[in-house]
Amino acid sequence: MNENVFNLIDWWIVREKKLSREQYDEFIRFFIYYMCFDAWLTDESGEDSDQEKKRWLVSNGGILKQVFENKEFDNSSLDALKGLSPVEDMRPRHRGQYVHLNNTDDIGEVFDFIYQIRCNLFHGGKNPMNGNDSNLVTFAGNFLGNWIRWAHLKSRP
Repeated sequence: MNENVFNLIDWWIVREKKLSREQYDEFIRFFIYYMCFDAWLTDESGEDSDQEKKRWLVSNGGILKQVFENKEFDNSSLDALKGLSPVEDMRPRHRGQYVHLNNTDDIGEVFDFIYQIRCNLFHGGKNPMNGNDSNLVTFAGNFLGNWIRWAHLKSRP
C-alpha cells in the first residue's frame, strides 16, 4: 500500500479512538471506517469505480481479502447484519429493490450489503432516529472498524 494512504488510514484510526463520549457517534464511526476502506481499495486496486474496486477485492483483495477469509478479527457483527438483512435500495427509482446478506463468508456479498448501507447513508436514506437504521450503521461500522484495524496492523511496514 502507498505510504501516504497507509499513514492517512493510521491517522483516521487514531482519530476515531480519541473521540470522547460526547463526540462519539456510530454514524461518524461508520463514515471514518468506510472512508478508510474506500481509500485502501482505491489505492491497491487502482480502480475508479466502486464496482471495479469490488471486482478487485473479490478476485485479488490483497491483505484485506486474506484477513477476511482467514477470519483473523472479530467479525461477529456480520451475524448481526445478517439478522437485519435485507436492506432496501433507497434511491427514488430503486425503491422495492433489496440487497441481502445470506452468506457472511462471501466477501462480495458482504461488500454489496455494506455498500448499500453506505449508499443509503451518504444519500440521505438512513436516519439516526430510526432503530433499524441505527443498528445497521452500528454493526456495519463495528465490522469495518475491526476489519480495517486488523488488516492495517498486519500490513504495517
